[in-house]
Amino acid sequence: MGMIKKSALTFAVLFAVFAYLVHSPIPAEVHDPWHFQLLVDVLALSEFLGGISEKLGFDRWWAYPGRIPMPFPLFLPDGMKVKNEMLGGVETVIITPRSFQERKEPGPAVVYFHGGGWVFANLKTSMHLLVDFAEETGFVVMAPEYRLAPEHPFPAPYDDCMNSTISFMKSSKRFNVDPKKIILSGDSAGGNLAMAVYIGLIEMQASDPTVELPAMQALIYPILQMINYLTPSHVQNQKFMFSADLIPKFWLAYIGLNNQPWLGDVIARNGHVDKSDVELIEKWNLVSPNLIPDKYMHSGKVFELDDVVYDDTLDGDVRKLMKEMILNTKIAPLLASDEIISKIKKTLVLVCEYDPLRDDGIILHERIKALGGSVELQYLPNSLHATASLGAIFKNTYYGKQNSIFFQKIKKAFQ
Repeated sequence: MGMIKKSALTFAVLFAVFAYLVHSPIPAEVHDPWHFQLLVDVLALSEFLGGISEKLGFDRWWAYPGRIPMPFPLFLPDGMKVKNEMLGGVETVIITPRSFQERKEPGPAVVYFHGGGWVFANLKTSMHLLVDFAEETGFVVMAPEYRLAPEHPFPAPYDDCMNSTISFMKSSKRFNVDPKKIILSGDSAGGNLAMAVYIGLIEMQASDPTVELPAMQALIYPILQMINYLTPSHVQNQKFMFSADLIPKFWLAYIGLNNQPWLGDVIARNGHVDKSDVELIEKWNLVSPNLIPDKYMHSGKVFELDDVVYDDTLDGDVRKLMKEMILNTKIAPLLASDEIISKIKKTLVLVCEYDPLRDDGIILHERIKALGGSVELQYLPNSLHATASLGAIFKNTYYGKQNSIFFQKIKKAFQ
């Protein structure tokens, strides 16, 4: 066998082994499986490389999209304007569809925060979704390039989102935007930031009545709490996030504990929750699995507070920080009081059946509904996390159509 053939065979074998290691199977019934499998395997590769880096004592997030340069070809619809603005000291992008440019009266605008577990992705990786959002609603879309953890842990990402939002609302006249028609939106960690900013504005309005509240929040599979990682959706679907402790590791990076990745396993089994703590028990009840309607429940054990085994070996400072972050509604907005939640004017939340974060969105929907608020749930059966990103790239798929339904629900709310 010649040298070229040997080299080709060696490369083929190595590639096959590598593909086997990073391949992450998805349920057969998932819509558009080939498209989704590609997305999942790209992220699985990032996690595979990140896991190796972590074991070697290096940064684990470098291999994720947005952390390394990647091509994201984009074709703008006819007449759409995209420009960069500094708002509240934060670099942002302002997207104005042609239909909005023709408006004589001020119109609605979306403030959108991208996902990525607070540690990866950026405006470039999110631009397809942002452009679709603007084109299909006919609204202006503003999105900030907020700072990322672990280099910039909380409150930096939250502060960037809040400051850019306030600045945009105050500058609304310049963009022909009606400040009474602002929608806060985001996917995954971006959904967390959207609701956290809404709650922050509610609290600001309590001391300053001139503060304008957004007209709506539109959340896409948001992560909304850090007190219970054994909700039914976490237990049933954690394998579709590559490892049980990946979401906890996102949280650790966000709160400033990125250098202690071993805590991810503690959090994944709720070992960070002291069930003897009265404050934590009170907040746990706000996210109890009992709030989830039976039609969304799958078979399997439902973990209650009594099932929690607290890891009392945790360092005292770590224990104190974790409790502060669990209770902080700027980080865990689902733990906001009923009084605060009832002041949210309108909510649309999209969740996916096979997503570990599914129950966060469902519980939010049920709490707002019980309080008599305006809320709608868009439930995607046989679907995994990250559907919005997939649908923005492959528009003719099931997920592209679900994105359009989501956008049209928002547009209809302002007609």
